[in-house]
Amino acid sequence: MSQRINNIVQLPRKLPKQLRPLFWDTPFHRLNGETHGDFVAQRVLEAGDWESIKWLCRTVGDEPLKRLVEKCHGRGLSREQLRFWQAMWKLPKRTVDAWLNAEGREIWDRRAG
Repeated sequence: MSQRINNIVQLPRKLPKQLRPLFWDTPFHRLNGETHGDFVAQRVLEAGDWESIKWLCRTVGDEPLKRLVEKCHGRGLSREQLRFWQAMWKLPKRTVDAWLNAEGREIWDRRAG
């Protein structure tokens, strides 16, 4: 039995090879979807192509991904990505606006934009 971490996102242990390019800074062969679910999901949401995002949404479902983004206050996602997920998951505009206006956010926006 593998060690479980308190992940919101539960992924299959073995990740699809199509995700490998997203983890250029991590030994892909050591990633385990069961123990690294939140990390993998965040990376796919931040940098994944449309096929990877569709795989993630089909595999996990919208509710856990929504909870993960809420837990992280949208950290790591661009303004455009956050607005997309706001519309898809019906996140309150006031909440997303607060995340986007949070202190320190402008540093990320300048780097990502």
